[in-house]
Amino acid sequence: MIECAINLDGTQAVDPAGEDDPSPISDINTYHPDQHDCPLVCADYSNIHSWIPYLSVERLHRCPDPMLLKLSVSQPLDRADSTILIRSCTIESKSRSTRKNITTTVENPKKDTTLYEGGSLKTSAACIVGGTLVKDELSLGTTRTSSGNKTLIANTMGVLHGMKVYFDEKDNCDEKDNCDENFLFAYHREVVAGLYIGPGLGKRTASLALESLSQHLGSTGSISNQTLVQLHDSGRKPDRVFGIFVDTTGDLPAVQKATLRWSQGSSAVGSGFDLSRSLSNAKVYDISGITDFQAAGEPTPTPTPMSSTSVSKEHKGLARRLASFVNANILQKRAVCIRGADFVKFNPKSDLCSSLEEGDHVCCSAGDPYKPSGPKPDPDGTCATHLIKERDTCAALAKKHSVSVKDLEKWNKNTWAWTDCTDLLVGYNMCLSSGLPPMPLPQEGAACGPLVPGTKRPTDSSVSLADLNPCPLKACCSNWGFCGVFPGHCTINEPEKGGPGSKAKGSQNTCVSNCGRNTKENSGRPKQFGRIGYYEAFNFDRECLWLKARNANTETWKPVIKQGKDQWADFKKLPVKRIISFGGWADSTAPDKYAIIRNAIITNRETFATNLAQFAKDEGIDGVDIDWEYPGAEDIMIGGSPIGAKTDGLNYLRFLTTLRQKLDPDMSLSIAAPASYWYLKAFPIDRISSVVDYIVYMTYDLHGQWTTAIQTPLMNVHQANV
Repeated sequence: MIECAINLDGTQAVDPAGEDDPSPISDINTYHPDQHDCPLVCADYSNIHSWIPYLSVERLHRCPDPMLLKLSVSQPLDRADSTILIRSCTIESKSRSTRKNITTTVENPKKDTTLYEGGSLKTSAACIVGGTLVKDELSLGTTRTSSGNKTLIANTMGVLHGMKVYFDEKDNCDEKDNCDENFLFAYHREVVAGLYIGPGLGKRTASLALESLSQHLGSTGSISNQTLVQLHDSGRKPDRVFGIFVDTTGDLPAVQKATLRWSQGSSAVGSGFDLSRSLSNAKVYDISGITDFQAAGEPTPTPTPMSSTSVSKEHKGLARRLASFVNANILQKRAVCIRGADFVKFNPKSDLCSSLEEGDHVCCSAGDPYKPSGPKPDPDGTCATHLIKERDTCAALAKKHSVSVKDLEKWNKNTWAWTDCTDLLVGYNMCLSSGLPPMPLPQEGAACGPLVPGTKRPTDSSVSLADLNPCPLKACCSNWGFCGVFPGHCTINEPEKGGPGSKAKGSQNTCVSNCGRNTKENSGRPKQFGRIGYYEAFNFDRECLWLKARNANTETWKPVIKQGKDQWADFKKLPVKRIISFGGWADSTAPDKYAIIRNAIITNRETFATNLAQFAKDEGIDGVDIDWEYPGAEDIMIGGSPIGAKTDGLNYLRFLTTLRQKLDPDMSLSIAAPASYWYLKAFPIDRISSVVDYIVYMTYDLHGQWTTAIQTPLMNVHQANV
């Protein structure tokens, strides 16, 4: 799959395009997310960077298929100044828009061996142990309002199955690549589901609960407006909380808030819930490996990364260490592989109990206290890199790695998309040490900037990351890697002290390259202005409203309608410059005609140009106009396939150059060009403009019924019926 623009020779346009460099053009094989109702089918469940990013909840409404979603619970969807980034993939597709045969090549950032400490796949407890079955039960809650709508129930069971596959090792992949994940969402029309699983629970808990809830809904034949399953009771810590929340009214923000409450250790049960039942067949797998702290006696631990059986070699000789999970009284602490009396012996600090906070280290053996030295830059000079996860904060990261929040702010001033510690972007890289900022992570669907998959760090340090992979026609590139000419692409919303690619708080986008929408003159005023009128010889194919060439009013250009045929001789007698135009919409797109102009321009360039020049000379006319609609078009289909090709734009330029050389110097050469960026981006328009005398800009394409909103969706209004 192509991710960005190409140069005129067909190679990928990676290097920045300067003012005098030829503009890149689009590749017909590029995947454009906004041209498809649904995201790509879930090919790699564990790599959300291979999913398609959307920037609003409303964008999800276009897709009729069930989707998995990953989004930040720290950015409320119903708050105006939140940064909305929803990564999505289609669970199963019945939509034509998701059937494009695309093999993703986006590398999974979680598997990057250069991540500090190996990343979350190496440090998450659930990635090392599966857990032990415990006797906990899951509560089942429903609201009173319910429906027996079979489609609604089927849609709910579908999203629950998709979420189960996400956590199911045998269905997902050979490796447990989702073992570090704690949040997941799904969406299908009006059905929204969210899940939170604490890091102290095995992922089989999620898989079995999702399956059990789906079976329950299928057996009861009804579903409430809101349904939840949760493992929560008084005193339970967030790392051992679990919950599933289903809303059948499409309220994604409500589901997001429920998962956030669970992650904070709170219950998601609101007023109106009946929580008197348990979910049958659900099982809970505990991997925390911790037991109640007692003054005496030997606890029986389950194997965990923090137990005495898994202490890393580099820490032998130092005290075994234990991260504190709570910050209350010491008698409420949890301990691993250590007697209560020994805990006090190895930790003699008098105010330890009152001063402990989450993330602090304590000794659970004799030896020197653990004193982390802090992360160091990589050998190549890149900073120690951390992939930002949900619920990360600078304060927690600073404490964990023995650095300060001030250090993190300083080290990340030049990190891509970094604003400050209050606005961490989940799924983006950040620095935990001094050094070169890490490269931004690849993102499926990005077409410009450093997020395009496969982008390498430039060897020239003076080259800005923002200028890499320029857009077709040097159009604006947004911080999310989207090309276009609208305010969302072109308006600069930079924060005062943000890093490259960062946006101001309250703004959803900012432009990072080729910014602005001001009209730029590439030359002075012309010596004289003219008017252009197209005489349609085929107007006599109509049943009425005919116009003879001799009756064309060349002073006011107002039509005079009379009957008549055979207009060529009269056309040549008109007291104006007479230009013959070839092509047009019908001759460029009709199944029985489109190949004529394509073959003439592409495969018969020399012959066609020679014949046109000779025809213009023999007939004594003043010039030639070409109206090919449109080279490189991706959505003009014949027989189910696009008729455009990636080399169309270059072939068009070659043909026009050849024709210009063959026409008499006093004859004009012109083309018609689309006003739409979508079609124009395949034209090497800057180079064409140096070959032709003028360009007829089809401004009637700027606006139409496709740019208006129908407030009452009664029916589709087709242009032919207007």
